[in-house]
Amino acid sequence: MLVFRLARVTGYRLTRALAALELRTNEFAVLHYLHEAGPLSQQELGGALGINPSNLVGLLDALEADGLIVRPRDPRDRRRHLVGLTPSGQTRLVQAKRAVAQAEQELLAPLDGTERDQLHGFLKRLAGHSCTPEGGQRGQC
Repeated sequence: MLVFRLARVTGYRLTRALAALELRTNEFAVLHYLHEAGPLSQQELGGALGINPSNLVGLLDALEADGLIVRPRDPRDRRRHLVGLTPSGQTRLVQAKRAVAQAEQELLAPLDGTERDQLHGFLKRLAGHSCTPEGGQRGQC
């Protein structure tokens, strides 16, 4: 139960930190993934983040209306749209990363540097196991 309690409070802190920037957690996930992966088709983005295509369209519509992403046609395949960050999206992502880092610092305040490193290592190992075909669903982490 401890893991569930920590997941809940972590989610709450993350949601609160992002809300101050008028972002939701799934919007942050999209901006973060696009920053890491570069422009992607909507199908690739949805698959990578485990977002249902019908939910992804509404999410991308909101991000586009806020000027954080663009969805031009793919010049190699005019049937697809590529999703990419705008300069405003990059700026908002930087702000969101700072807010998330601050929320993480508050959550981890009781741990010293060595303990934080150990926790990070444990979490990375658990995520690696859980995000493999043997331990869970690849692409869902």
